[in-house]
Amino acid sequence: MAELLIIVGVSALIITTLGLMHEAGSRGHSSLFFLVPLVSLGQVQSHWEYYRWWALGRVAAVLTTAVGIGLFVVTGGSLAGDASVQPVSSQSGQVLRGEKKASSTAFVSSEESALLVVARQGKRLTGRLHGETFRYDRVALIDGVMTLSQGEGFLADLEVRILLGWNPEDITERRTLIVGPSDEDGPVVHLSWKPENQDYPETRIFDGGYRMELALAPLDTGQLSGSLVLVMPDSFKSYLAGDFTAHTNHLRYRNGQVDLYFDHEDTLAHVAEEFLRTQFPEGAVSTIEARHVTLRRTENSGQVMAVVELSNGAVQERTVRLEKSDVGWAVVAGSMETRVTTPAKEGGLELVTPSAEKPAEPERAAPEPIMQTFPELVAYENQSVVLETTGGRTLEGVLRKVDGDRLWLVMNVGSGNVERSVGADELQSLTLSSGQRVRLTVPGGDQSAADEPADSPSTPSQAVESAPAEPAEPAAVENSELKALLGKNVTIEANEGPSRTGILQAVADDHLTLSVPLGAGNMEYFYDIDSIRHIEATR
Repeated sequence: MAELLIIVGVSALIITTLGLMHEAGSRGHSSLFFLVPLVSLGQVQSHWEYYRWWALGRVAAVLTTAVGIGLFVVTGGSLAGDASVQPVSSQSGQVLRGEKKASSTAFVSSEESALLVVARQGKRLTGRLHGETFRYDRVALIDGVMTLSQGEGFLADLEVRILLGWNPEDITERRTLIVGPSDEDGPVVHLSWKPENQDYPETRIFDGGYRMELALAPLDTGQLSGSLVLVMPDSFKSYLAGDFTAHTNHLRYRNGQVDLYFDHEDTLAHVAEEFLRTQFPEGAVSTIEARHVTLRRTENSGQVMAVVELSNGAVQERTVRLEKSDVGWAVVAGSMETRVTTPAKEGGLELVTPSAEKPAEPERAAPEPIMQTFPELVAYENQSVVLETTGGRTLEGVLRKVDGDRLWLVMNVGSGNVERSVGADELQSLTLSSGQRVRLTVPGGDQSAADEPADSPSTPSQAVESAPAEPAEPAAVENSELKALLGKNVTIEANEGPSRTGILQAVADDHLTLSVPLGAGNMEYFYDIDSIRHIEATR
């Protein structure tokens, strides 16, 4: 501020002096009088109507220059100095202070510091920094810098940064680092604090003279467990000691849960990965890795492309769009796009999108059907099968479990998967992925009436009995009523399973699809129209 007043005052003084000289010359008066202060005072008084505005401007310029010089002297500067000689308290913004080789203090190796460290072993990381009590809110190891900070703001209230140069992915087992006060190859340590009534922190740099014992070990995905002893050679006897959990990404946490409102690429990647895990049966996913993340803060939207590797060897690229809403970042329903980069291994479980067409295969002669009882179907668990029911329906999916007189089939519907159970009395036969057909028999070995081939001849009376007893008009009316509920919130009660509430996505002749919010995305459930006991619209 002082420098600015001096510059403005001197500039105005030069301009007003030139203006007075020009005015005097145009009126035939001597302009040299205006070069010497106070000499031109009599001439200005005699011709005040001509010189008054220039004279008043010159006086204001002199006063401005005088005020600037006064402020500069009061703040400890000088006219010939520069900003580097100002005291630290008068500088604005972040201040860095340190030396190439900091000297150690008696506190670093004293009994006092040793007792403080021993008292905090095995406890949560705490200590004292710049004379204030420290208890960490977040520890992170990103880009080789370990940061221990206190405070939830963008700029931490107290913070220690250790320039380790370690890559978190390389820490596959416990790694330790011990630095003594006389060691010359230890990492640089930054200590930052916010002075009272200041918004920007000050930082002191230690390039040695401190004592540190650091240990890090892998804990979980994106996390490391660690312990630290750090005693610094400053006049405030700063130190840290205790155990901590370090994060290797930019995720923020609230009450132990990921903060879905935090705007960062890592938040979008986390939401997308959690959503994609819900799109496959349990145990079908080996790894999910977000490769490309796009965050558009001004639009509150983003996009994530993740590579999904399945347990059957298939590799897929799945792209989802995300938007920020009242619940934080969430996947937009129906936005997922899938591209298979590596097909599944032969004989493995193949998960495909129903709308995708399978490549045509050469026709092969089907093997002879075999006869088995219902409990013997347990041998085909976790295999892809096609079920044929006594009502003529076919259900395709993965046979997940056979228990008692029921089996459970995992079916791929839309962008998700649903699980459906089928009773022994409803099942006629099943076909394996190899083309082998298995027909069911009763335990005594006699083939049940439901297992008769569909193409067997029937008598006219049988044909009459199998004809529908009611006309098709009521079913058509019921179907049209369901279509009127498309896109609305409905509650469905089925003959089996719990009631569910969601958005009615699609209505076909024999089934409908319900989209239910689940976590950060939605799960689609498939219902046979015949299995629905009650359906009603909800608000």
